[in-house]
Amino acid sequence: MSDILSQEEVDALLSAVSAGGLAEPVAETTTYDAPASFMGSAPGAGDSIEMEKSLSLYDFRRPDRVSKDQMRTLQNLHEGYARQFSTTLTNFLRTFVEIELVSVDQLTYSEFVMSISNPSCIYVFKMEPLEGNAILEINPSLVFFIIDRLFGGQGRPSEQNRELTLIEQNVIHRIVERSLSDLKDVWEHVGVFSPKIEAYETNPQFVQIAPPGETVILISLEVRMQNASGLMSVCFPYMLLESVINNLSGESWMSSQSTSTQETRSVLEEEMQDVDLTVASVIGTTKLSIKDLLQLQRGDVLCLDKPYESDLLIQVEGKTKMAAKSGLIGRKKAVRITKIIEKEVPGCYE
Repeated sequence: MSDILSQEEVDALLSAVSAGGLAEPVAETTTYDAPASFMGSAPGAGDSIEMEKSLSLYDFRRPDRVSKDQMRTLQNLHEGYARQFSTTLTNFLRTFVEIELVSVDQLTYSEFVMSISNPSCIYVFKMEPLEGNAILEINPSLVFFIIDRLFGGQGRPSEQNRELTLIEQNVIHRIVERSLSDLKDVWEHVGVFSPKIEAYETNPQFVQIAPPGETVILISLEVRMQNASGLMSVCFPYMLLESVINNLSGESWMSSQSTSTQETRSVLEEEMQDVDLTVASVIGTTKLSIKDLLQLQRGDVLCLDKPYESDLLIQVEGKTKMAAKSGLIGRKKAVRITKIIEKEVPGCYE
């Protein structure tokens, strides 16, 4: 293998450097001089063989410990979290709030800490029974907008970045508790967790939930309101998610979705037990002119639009849902359900 360039190659290399032609990376090409024992095979003896090697960069300081499939599942989870928390915040602030998932990234904990402003609004929370802590960080401009809105203002950000007073901390604490409650609901697709606030901090340098080189998953969310917008982020160290990381695969996600649907249906059925509805039994209908209606007297007989032996129609809130037969239970009039009507068809039971 020859490492010596000819004069023509040196001149071409210098010309390319002067013209900026080496700005784009190229695949490495290796020239191999075939020995004479290669005779009879292609290429012929003495020929040169060029082999291209495709190179890819890998940063050992930032290893990808979470697969792309698991990252997509995390993205799906927190897209649902953004929708749910936007509804919660809209009801809490009495103004329209839109929250959008910006990105789901893998980076080191030191890089995450360096990206946070000082002072900031940082909440450390647990996700029991998982071991370790996570972080919910809210941009100060967004925090002061929320505070001004809750204190009766129009929602104006603070002119200067400062630390929160004790009263302001208590107000934001309630917001964060609601945020973690929504996070708990979304993460039920992965497992049953109980997020709980552990500490509040303003200086990111004083928050150490993981070693500087530890991989973390950073969820970035943009919160938009009428007069302001800002970012909030959730940081999960890899060692916190390590015990449930296999549940974040696409297959586990789909199975949890179907299980959740059945659980949700059971909850809805239980909640609907106490709902009051108007139920009516329609014996039949007839048409009368105003003149005939005014002349009705006791003992008059009205002819309905169906035979006496035909089914009655049971209506729920004005919608025909069942067919029934009339009867008695003791001295009380009653109906016995004979059929469930899935879709109301006009004239079906006339």
